[in-house]
Amino acid sequence: MHPMFVAATSIVGIATAIALIASPALAQASLANPLLAKWSTPDGVPPYDQIRPEHYEPAFDSTIAQARADYRRIADDPAPPSFANTIEAMEGAGRPLGLVASAFFNVASADATDAIQKVEEAVTPKLTRLSNETLLDQKLFARVDAVWKARSTLNLTPEQARLLEETHKRFVRAGAALSPEARARVAAINEALAKLGVEFGQKLLADQKANGVVLTAAEVEVLPQDQRDAAATAAKAAGQDGSFLFPATRSAAEPFLFASPNRAAREKIWRAFAMRGDNANANNTGETIKQLVALRIERAKLMGANSHADFVLEDAMAKTPTAAMDLLMQIYRPGLARAKEEMRDIKSYAAKDGVTKVEPWDWRYYAEKVRQDRFALDEQALKQYLPLEGMVAALFETTNKLYGLTAHERKDIPVYADGVRVWEIREADGTKVGLFYADWFARPTKRPGAWMNSLRDQNGLFGEIAVVVNNQNIVPPAAGQPALISIDEAETLFHEFGHGLHGLLSKVRYPSLSGTGVSRDFVEFPAQVYEHWITEPEILRKYARNAAGEPMPEPMLQALLKARTFNQGYVTVQQLSSAILDMRLHTLSALPADFDARAWEAAQLKELGVPDAIGMRHRLAHFSHIFDGGYSAGYYAYSWAEAMDADGFEAFKEAGNIFDTALAGKLRREVLERGNSRDPAESYIAFRGRLPNADALLKNRGLK
Repeated sequence: MHPMFVAATSIVGIATAIALIASPALAQASLANPLLAKWSTPDGVPPYDQIRPEHYEPAFDSTIAQARADYRRIADDPAPPSFANTIEAMEGAGRPLGLVASAFFNVASADATDAIQKVEEAVTPKLTRLSNETLLDQKLFARVDAVWKARSTLNLTPEQARLLEETHKRFVRAGAALSPEARARVAAINEALAKLGVEFGQKLLADQKANGVVLTAAEVEVLPQDQRDAAATAAKAAGQDGSFLFPATRSAAEPFLFASPNRAAREKIWRAFAMRGDNANANNTGETIKQLVALRIERAKLMGANSHADFVLEDAMAKTPTAAMDLLMQIYRPGLARAKEEMRDIKSYAAKDGVTKVEPWDWRYYAEKVRQDRFALDEQALKQYLPLEGMVAALFETTNKLYGLTAHERKDIPVYADGVRVWEIREADGTKVGLFYADWFARPTKRPGAWMNSLRDQNGLFGEIAVVVNNQNIVPPAAGQPALISIDEAETLFHEFGHGLHGLLSKVRYPSLSGTGVSRDFVEFPAQVYEHWITEPEILRKYARNAAGEPMPEPMLQALLKARTFNQGYVTVQQLSSAILDMRLHTLSALPADFDARAWEAAQLKELGVPDAIGMRHRLAHFSHIFDGGYSAGYYAYSWAEAMDADGFEAFKEAGNIFDTALAGKLRREVLERGNSRDPAESYIAFRGRLPNADALLKNRGLK
């Protein structure tokens, strides 16, 4: 769905927007549909306790009709186009649709039941059609273009000038300036791409659910107790009491691969996880990928770009695929060299067990053996000191020390699934900042990975505070047991809350410029810089405690800190190979008729020299970031942002105090509060004084 109908227009204004639903056609529908009635919930949040799946599609139909009418009124306005009656007016158009869309797509990613998936299939083409109609409307574009051409005479504020620039760019990049024939083809491509994205996501979720591995008691005999308990609980829920079920998710597979000495069982788990979307069944994503890439190439050519990557990066900090690839290769080459060094240790340890060829299901297990010997650090022993509740407390204390913010749990907020919790975030003086929903645990209907959603964007135009959601896929603990997480999951907890703070602390006037509505290669900076605090000794000494309340032993803490750059060659090659293949795939100017995703992937990995025992973090067959998540030609953004986050955190180190409130205030003022109200490079320079390079990143990974 185009951002004009989600983040950019209208995931805002619940109380005000619902009041706008006043047409007679909607009045009758609203009587029986909680999405269309006035939301009388606390803080005007979505009434999830009243919404049923069958309410969504009628609500979409009603609010799409109103959005269409809103934009038609702007396009047909007889008054000469002005900033107020055209650009600012569009910020208020389609607001009820934005509310329905934000409420629905939040659920569609976190609890995609069969009923929800059917709604998604039905409404996605309608939303894409509306986006096409609006962004390709020649009368509307003529008004936007007229204001754009007169910009030097309008005496706009810097934020108004930015809004005008971004709005005009949105129309041009959608194809509004093309010939009628080209506009029609772009519209058709957009509809097809939207449908294919949904198809990819649903196939992947179906294959992930089908690929769960059931193991016997003998196969999990020496597995850590928390993993056995979680697997037993999952098996019981699936009607296989007495067995042990491991979902084909990262949060279930990776801990198993680190811990299990059973090589045959490791292979089962690895294949289930790595082959998602690439099995010989109806859920194979290969043909979907081929169609997606071909259509992206065709659209880029219509827009005057040589490739999809060229088109995408025109609107990013990197600007060109060449600049993005240069950074990736600066990191990849030393990462590969380090991985080859690590391979020697892995082979040596594997040989002790009679393993003559290290396979992908072996690396993590033997890397953990090396780490235990080298640093006296055991991943399972470490997790005993990383209970989720303790890490949440650490998260909120870090936020309080940096920004003076406090978190207060709200039990009166309706939620969309069991286990979701809500906090109200307040300033030090008690002023409400916004609401934070936390959905940390995995469920069979949740898409893989971790992400942040916005249910409402902060904005001054309508006087609204932000409502944000964080998602992870932590394996739920057995009944009565605490959730124990890995240090990587703790970092992800901080990462996603960094995104949350970017939304919560936004302080802009216009909804479409709010919070995380920035370029892909900048949006990860506030999230990734926040990860650094969880591995700071001051935080760990206070909050890393076991079930008995005992703090993490100091030798273990020191070993953890020393081991932070351990196995970074492996991690770097996995991540960077995924980013490089994303960029290479999307810099193709034509797709061979016989293109096969698996074969193309294998050839690229061979050319890059990626060892078979390492492989990619995200194989193309299940690379939801780029085929169903908005990161096509954009996965490099994590590395681009890492250069900034490593350099940005270095500023706190240089200050001699990682909780320096003056520096935190500058980060808040120049980055978090700014949203997209100015060029992201300006925001970073205003915070740090200059742009970063790869040096701090390489140092951070221990590769320099």
